[in-house]
Amino acid sequence: MAGYKEWIENAEVKIDYFSAFLKAWIAFNAWYNYSGEVNVSDSTDQAHIEFISEQSNRFKNYIISLLETDGAESKLYKNNLAQLHEALLNSPITSQEYFGIEQDISFSKIASKNRNSNHHFDFNGIKYSCYKQSKKIHTIIKDIKKGTELLHFEQDTWNDDELKQQTDYKSLTDLRKSKCLECYKDMRPYIISSVLCTEEFQDDDEKKNSSIEIGSYLFIKDTNKISEAIVKILYMLRCCLAHGSITPDEKTKNVYRYAYEVLLTPLLKLK
Repeated sequence: MAGYKEWIENAEVKIDYFSAFLKAWIAFNAWYNYSGEVNVSDSTDQAHIEFISEQSNRFKNYIISLLETDGAESKLYKNNLAQLHEALLNSPITSQEYFGIEQDISFSKIASKNRNSNHHFDFNGIKYSCYKQSKKIHTIIKDIKKGTELLHFEQDTWNDDELKQQTDYKSLTDLRKSKCLECYKDMRPYIISSVLCTEEFQDDDEKKNSSIEIGSYLFIKDTNKISEAIVKILYMLRCCLAHGSITPDEKTKNVYRYAYEVLLTPLLKLK
C-alpha cells in the first residue's frame, strides 16, 4: 500500500497547458465562426482576429472591463496578464503569421495593419508620392518646375530593398533618396507599436493618471489598445503552437500556462 509520501508527490495536478490552450482556442474559434457576432467577408482566421481586436465585441469588451475595474476577478486577470508578459520576456517566441514578417511576440512589438493608401509631400521643388492603386504600390518622384519624373516604380508588395535596387533610385542625390524613403516608409504594410509605458513620472499621481499598473509592470493608459494587443498575441501564440514552431521546454510551457488563463477568463463569459 502506498504511503503518505507517494500521495503527497501526486497531490499536485500537472496540467498540460499546451493542450489546455488549444482546447480553449477551439472553443474561441467556434464562437467567432458560428455565433454570428463576428461578421467579416473574409473567412480566414486572421480576418476574424483583426475584427475582434479592432472592433467592439463581447470578447474584447470583457477584457476591457477586467482592465478597468479592481474586483477579485480583475485583479486575478491582471496578475495572469503580467505573468504572461514576464513569461514572454523569458522565453522569446517569434511568429511569421502577420504579413509574413518574422516578429517577436511581445507587448512591446504589436503589429497592426497600415490603413494608409496615399502619402505625398513637396520638398525643395520635388514632389514625393507613394500610393496604392490596382493592388500595386506606386512610388513617384517628380521635378515640379520641369514637370519631369525622376523615378516611377511599381511593386506588387512593399519592399524597400527592391526599391533601392532601381537604377533611377540609385541616380538620386543622397537627400532625395532619404526623402523618397521617408515617403515610402509611410506605406509599409504594418505598424509596430508598444502597449508598455516607458515614461518616467515625477510622482504617484502622475503615474496613476498616465499608466495602468498590471502586476509589477506599467502599461499605457489605453485599455482599448491593450485589449487589441492581447487578442493578437493570443492568436500568434495559437499559430506557433498549431504549426509546431516552438520548443516545448519549461519556459515555453510557462508562456502557454498564462496565455491559457488570459484566454479562458473572457471566453467563459461568451456562454
